[in-house]
Amino acid sequence: MPQETVTLEEDQLAVTVASASKEQTDPLNSDLTIWVGEIELFGRDTIWVELIDSYGEVIYDSEVRPNETHLLPDGRAVVVRSVDPATRIVKSDESRLEIEGQMMVTRRIVEDGQESTSVEFVEAAPKKKSSPLLEMAAVGQTIWTTVLTFFDTAVTQVEVAWSWLVDTIRV
Repeated sequence: MPQETVTLEEDQLAVTVASASKEQTDPLNSDLTIWVGEIELFGRDTIWVELIDSYGEVIYDSEVRPNETHLLPDGRAVVVRSVDPATRIVKSDESRLEIEGQMMVTRRIVEDGQESTSVEFVEAAPKKKSSPLLEMAAVGQTIWTTVLTFFDTAVTQVEVAWSWLVDTIRV
């Protein structure tokens, strides 16, 4: 997926925005604007993300913790990472797990001072294209089923006609 990272030096954050689809080449080129910044909420500093429409109305807002991922209503994903040197990556697991053959999961564990965060990215795996030989076999199976159905129907019709003739002669 196309993605773009913007560094906010004052807040010591790196904000990565990923596109909603592969067709969207620039994740920042949208009718909806993403705003990320540090605000004071209930007496504590927190990171805040907002999705703003073309009229300036906030249609989505949420608190974001460092090293946390949010999926926005328009399909784009926002990952806010701390670039503070005090933030340490405990374990970076780049292995990808296959779930039911259609989904892939990438996991990253990050420790930020006293707190640790686990981030998991889930994406759909593309459907594997079958070989030409298997496609030909599927077509052959379809043709064979059609031929058998045709003859089964013909047999049933002959049996009905024969039964009608025999019953008519007996009467």
